[in-house]
Amino acid sequence: MDSRPGGADTDDLAFVVEYFVRPLVRVFRTALDSYGLVFADPLGPDTAFELRADLAATGRVLVMDSLSVSGAAGLMSRRAATLRAARESDTDLGALTAWSSRSGATAVPSTLHALAEAFSQARPDSRTDPGAAFREVLAAEMRYLRSDTARLLSADASWAAWAHSVPEQQERALARLLARLQDRARECRALPDKPLPVVLIGPLTDVAERALPGLPQLCRDVWHAGGETVFLAEGPGCPAARYASGLARYGVPDPTVLTPRSADGAGPAAAAAALARWDRRAEVVACLAVLDPTARAPVGWEAFAHQFPQATLLVIGDDDHAGSSGDDRIRSGDDDHDAPGDVPMPSLEMQSPATAQVTTPPAPTLPAARSLSSLRLDVLRHNPAIEQHAVRWGGEETRLFVDHLVAAARRNADRTASAARDTLGRRLVGAPSDAERTVRLMHHILQRKQFKHGPSSNYPPELALREMLPFVRRGEPVPVAMVFFPNKFAHSKLKAVGDLPDLAELAMLIRLLELMEAVHQVYSPGLFFFLAADNQHYRAHSPAKLEEGMLTMSRYAGATGLSGEVVEIVAYDELAERHQGPAFVAAHRALRARILAEYRAALRGLDITLGPLRTLREADMRDPRGNFADLFRSLVFSVRTPGTPGAMPATGSWWSEVYADLYNLAEDCAAPEVIAARKEVLTTAWDDTLRYVATWHADAHTGYRSKLVPGGVQVSLRPTPGRIGLNLLGGTALSSAHATGAIDTRGVVSREFAVALRDQCFVPLYSPLLGPGQPFAMVPVTATQARGDGAGARIDPAFLRTTRLRRR
Repeated sequence: MDSRPGGADTDDLAFVVEYFVRPLVRVFRTALDSYGLVFADPLGPDTAFELRADLAATGRVLVMDSLSVSGAAGLMSRRAATLRAARESDTDLGALTAWSSRSGATAVPSTLHALAEAFSQARPDSRTDPGAAFREVLAAEMRYLRSDTARLLSADASWAAWAHSVPEQQERALARLLARLQDRARECRALPDKPLPVVLIGPLTDVAERALPGLPQLCRDVWHAGGETVFLAEGPGCPAARYASGLARYGVPDPTVLTPRSADGAGPAAAAAALARWDRRAEVVACLAVLDPTARAPVGWEAFAHQFPQATLLVIGDDDHAGSSGDDRIRSGDDDHDAPGDVPMPSLEMQSPATAQVTTPPAPTLPAARSLSSLRLDVLRHNPAIEQHAVRWGGEETRLFVDHLVAAARRNADRTASAARDTLGRRLVGAPSDAERTVRLMHHILQRKQFKHGPSSNYPPELALREMLPFVRRGEPVPVAMVFFPNKFAHSKLKAVGDLPDLAELAMLIRLLELMEAVHQVYSPGLFFFLAADNQHYRAHSPAKLEEGMLTMSRYAGATGLSGEVVEIVAYDELAERHQGPAFVAAHRALRARILAEYRAALRGLDITLGPLRTLREADMRDPRGNFADLFRSLVFSVRTPGTPGAMPATGSWWSEVYADLYNLAEDCAAPEVIAARKEVLTTAWDDTLRYVATWHADAHTGYRSKLVPGGVQVSLRPTPGRIGLNLLGGTALSSAHATGAIDTRGVVSREFAVALRDQCFVPLYSPLLGPGQPFAMVPVTATQARGDGAGARIDPAFLRTTRLRRR
């Protein structure tokens, strides 16, 4: 502890937890859950804690002699029987008990107990109980085990309290429910007259006395997916206010509770009538029937299925109280034959995409999330040890890396152009003109998998001919406009680790180079890209940071070989003024001001800090033009964040706590400083959304986007009819401005939320391209090696040779 990183500024107990306890528990869990191996004695010859020469802990647990590569085969063959025993536990539970008694699995809890006693002796004045802190680590790290691993550990009294798993059927059912809800929400955004998608839950009995595991998180997921959760009380004798109070106590803020008026209780017909009184346009997309032995009368799930035939029906509770003689209790209204099972789900818990690695090989894994709302921020960990394992490149290493990616892009461009000529050459023999043949070749290249995003029907050949043919006939470069943002949304450190463009933007430019060189080989004037930075167009940002971001992008363009002859990086509004004149931009701003005044008048009197979800529902009803609530859902994760209280550092860990349950402002749900931060974030998001929605409607009314480059081709990062969809990095369509550049374990350049990268122990890579103040990228710790001089780490050269851009 005396040599801990950060010295006196680092809390002793937090240091022990993050550098000793959590690594030990994670290694134990990974070995058992993924390999069937068990550490019989963490303080024996199997494992060791790594220290530097100055006795500073590195946060790593080393697997020692008996688990080395040379001896692993025999060990694995002996210990793999543990999982096999678990799978056979239904017929021989005694085998598990016998394994537990002879395996020494109790050594880990015993070791933690010994560590807690040692800490208490070393720091007798500590006001925090180390044992309680260590038990919190166990509870957090042993969640979402494989079911056979959980059964195995449950046979041992020392582990039974910590072993947690969720049935695969439950995971699939809830994931399918949310996906269906998102589809309905997208339809509502495209067609405002479509009914509001609703998830109906109930009835819950004794809601004030007990909670349903996973319910608060499901309500948050439904909200962020664009739907509403509506609760059904038992009947007229259950006041909605008392019911809502009980839900709020267990973490469901501002719940909508419907009380049936029928004396028969909360039957399906009474539920439908109550729903119609609340909102006649509501559509029940899913119905969660909660079975409970204390209910006054069992509610037949079949009746709900008949009342809401298009809804997905999920049954939660004890099978003995199903109140049904049927055997298909999890049913989808859209797809009956694909029902995930015939047993009620025990809870509503669902594993986050960010923890999906427990069912895959245990390597650092990217969750491919498109929104922070899809991550379980309360369980993702900020690992303070990763900075010690940072990689620091010099100029030559950086140059070799960039040259490697650029050379691969040029080779791919040659192959793409050659394949286009070979594929379309014979089919285009009868084309009316050389110009038309050229446009069709260009269109074919734009639709290749490494460039295209969204369905090909969004940008058919006929549209390409209409837009490109005039330029090709004149022998001019075809102008293309693509909007981007020159800074990162790094306010909370949950999305990005710094403000400036990083590897993600550099890779985007390299992919752009690949596209432009492929097109150049079939049409020598090629394309001219206007990279339009929206800067202050939608929201206010620091002018100094914007300028620095623009300069960084220009520097990247030079490093990749994109000269000013083929690319211009220019401010969004400057480009509009250049091509449409100052009067056009002034008229747009005047219209935006009028729309903003219209919104402020419509939403006057609403306070987002007084029941946030209830306020947003009211705002949605008052919305004079539409889209306010949907924009708020998105913008709230990228607004300016307030300063942290006192001397607390503004780390991702602090902001994870703020954002994990952002809409819950109950005084007893979090510390006062957390509630204050949530209120400030919500207030800032409200103000930003007002300006953004006004600008968005003004853009639509004036055709602002299409007039940036008159007659030019419009590129969209989101699939949109009439525009080329480009996802230059492939994979999840996550904007680079909302993420951190990374290299995954396969060597593929990607981008991901910083909070997920830290949780997966990705370590910073620094480069002269950005300097020492911000990582250029994050790389998996498994791809690094300790430097001989003890100064951090280096990337394995063999791994570095595999780095590449994604092909799809």
